[in-house]
Amino acid sequence: MRYLRLLGAFYRTSIQTDMEYRADFFTRIIASLLGLLTTIGSLSVAFTYTTNIKGWSFSHVMVLLAVYYLMDGLIETFIAPNMRNIMAQVREGTLDFVLLKPVVPQFMATLRTINIWRIANILVALGLAGYSISRLSLSVGLSEASSFAITLLAGTAVVYSFWLFLVTLTFWFVRLDNIEQVIWQAFEAGRYPIEIYPYWLRGALTYVIPVAFIITVPAKALTGQLAFSYSFVALGMGCLSILLSSAFWRYGLRFYTGASS
Repeated sequence: MRYLRLLGAFYRTSIQTDMEYRADFFTRIIASLLGLLTTIGSLSVAFTYTTNIKGWSFSHVMVLLAVYYLMDGLIETFIAPNMRNIMAQVREGTLDFVLLKPVVPQFMATLRTINIWRIANILVALGLAGYSISRLSLSVGLSEASSFAITLLAGTAVVYSFWLFLVTLTFWFVRLDNIEQVIWQAFEAGRYPIEIYPYWLRGALTYVIPVAFIITVPAKALTGQLAFSYSFVALGMGCLSILLSSAFWRYGLRFYTGASS
């Protein structure tokens, strides 16, 4: 309960800070809609020549695109701001102020900030998902909803772990900004079905940067294309990734040299 109260205090402070820039919310909405319309336009051109691409119909791809925007919103709202702060604090030697607090350092460092205006992407994603599912005439029951929630949670855990692993490397390699850009470029590939890519790239997007796991798997769960039992496999992978990245984080802290060192 103590950590939940702390989390509430952190988020209230972040929201109060972000409320100074309310126009940013509408800018984000417009930017998200423009990006969405551009992607839908390019996909519409492709689907004028075929009814499906590697087993994906246009409406199924729209669900995939909705999950992409949803995950993008979750990352930019809850994960990315904290991870970028850690990299900046390591460069400046000010991570000490986090480590000296009487709480678990990983909790304090990776969960204390949110970017409230990035919720615009989440709202756009939910609207697109609802529209796409209605076009498919799908009945999303308890099984599909539960499977989607579990796989989305697992995918978010994998993204969090991947970022945590990346920022931990800053204890040895101070500047990793370019690596972050590479990851975002790979994430952009997730807005399209993973099956359309060459075998080698498909493998990279599945096992090196697990874009397929965090986007394609939840999309298949939402449309009933995923066995419910696989949801628990995904959850196990998410928990394992959290454990491994946390262990690596604690190991990396031994090598941190801050302002007080």
